[in-house]
Amino acid sequence: MKIDGVIFDVDGTLYPVTSMYLHSIAFFLENLELVYHFGKVRKRIRELPPVRNFKKLQAQMLADSMGISVERAYRLIEKKIYEEWEKRLKGIRAFSYIRPSLKLIRSYGLKLGVLSDFPVKRKLTYLNLENYWDCACSSEVSGCLKPNPEPFLFVAEKLKVKPERTLYVGNSYEYDVLGASCAGMKSAHLVRMGRKNSKADFTFSSYRDFLKILERNIK
Repeated sequence: MKIDGVIFDVDGTLYPVTSMYLHSIAFFLENLELVYHFGKVRKRIRELPPVRNFKKLQAQMLADSMGISVERAYRLIEKKIYEEWEKRLKGIRAFSYIRPSLKLIRSYGLKLGVLSDFPVKRKLTYLNLENYWDCACSSEVSGCLKPNPEPFLFVAEKLKVKPERTLYVGNSYEYDVLGASCAGMKSAHLVRMGRKNSKADFTFSSYRDFLKILERNIK
């Protein structure tokens, strides 16, 4: 496999998605209305092309959905979603063998990136993985969300690697595998059971397996 860079998703890919849900239960219960409407908004945004001011559009859409002012919607997103909810994730632990995997990738001289639909800095700190990356960013900076190809291409450009020589690693088939494929990238799907006729270049269920696959294919 001829690649110059590897980009990872965060939630469900660097750490178990069950950990996110367990740490988020209290927050979701306390903010049911906001979580419901915010989820609807993000789903609609995924279908849109890139926009110049992502946060402004997101706040406008949430305001319309909840029947509140744009200013209040913006504050709710910043305080509740980007600050309070992220802090609830403190204590999450990275998958076993993720660090050896990152170190192996580094040993081959490959670039390392992170791309998530949510801000990544605080989560990487919680996971003690903040020092491995050449580029770590949210897809929001590209003006849209996965599975649009733009976020993937944005990170590839920042890493100075060609999409066709980039491997994207994620746990979502719809957002990660198909999004990376649309961007012309190779993809690795972290999943317990692989799907038939998958577009992923390979699937794996643990980073122990991922390590073995890398050792066989990147040399």
